[in-house]
Amino acid sequence: MTPRLSYLLPDPRTLAIAAEEVADDDPHKALRRGRVMAVVTAAGFRDVLTGCDPDAPFDAVHGELVLTAAGMAPTGRYWTADGTARTFADTEGVTDPEHYRWELEEWTAHLDESNRQVWGPLVTELPEHPDHRGWQGYRLDLAAAAALPLD
Repeated sequence: MTPRLSYLLPDPRTLAIAAEEVADDDPHKALRRGRVMAVVTAAGFRDVLTGCDPDAPFDAVHGELVLTAAGMAPTGRYWTADGTARTFADTEGVTDPEHYRWELEEWTAHLDESNRQVWGPLVTELPEHPDHRGWQGYRLDLAAAAALPLD
């Protein structure tokens, strides 16, 4: 049985409204954009692993992101509570891992240098990954990201 992990997330509608409010590149919104998009990222990993069912069990405590010129991008790799590295592609029930990774990237791309002071404390730097040479990889603490305030 998959362990039931949970982190408190805002109501999906509230989260969607906050994400739309900060989706532009207004430099005055950079820190709020970082907080909101970190929460959206935590929600996104959960949604991929549960088929968008917030009550379904899942076992992910960290998600891998790489920093590119365009901002953060998910690789589809995550770690379970026992430290096992998995990918969306090898997760039961995830039918189109590339589609989910691409959808998640729409939001993670807003995590960039302009708001590093928000996401920086939530990540652990990873050694260079053979599939992502030249990109810096990070392990995002999903529960810590989910706990950030939207305002």
